[in-house]
Amino acid sequence: MTVMSRILNSIVAVCPDMGIGKNGNLPWHPIRLSNEFKHFQKMTMTPLVEGKKNVVLMGRKTWFSIPAANRPLKNRINIVLSRELNTAPEGAHYLASDFSSALHLLDSSELEKQVDQVWIIGGSAVYKFLVRFPGVPTGVQEENGVQYVFEVYESTDH
Repeated sequence: MTVMSRILNSIVAVCPDMGIGKNGNLPWHPIRLSNEFKHFQKMTMTPLVEGKKNVVLMGRKTWFSIPAANRPLKNRINIVLSRELNTAPEGAHYLASDFSSALHLLDSSELEKQVDQVWIIGGSAVYKFLVRFPGVPTGVQEENGVQYVFEVYESTDH
């Protein structure tokens, strides 16, 4: 089986010191940033090709940080990465032991025709494989007293 070349997108919200989480929650917990959440939903849920679905690829800790009632993330194919689990956690669509296995899974006959965009959504162990290029900030956002910035990073090393 040949692995096709695929663009991987990643999305992450960080606080000013580049933190992405704290004690299994987002850094600004319990404050809720609805615009930031809507942006995440829109980006990860909206396929570019009608009739296909986007994939959200996440580590085990990120999966279990999502409230059980919200798992799996709806209208997306949820793939959990874990070296520890032997079977996909309840609600997850697929389990992969590492990035390479996840990419092979995307090219399987079962998924290849369904999948549009692939979104890496965390956490830190999963993001570490990405190379960060200078981003394109769209300015400082402020919501409920919390400031944040949307940036786009592109990696072509896949």
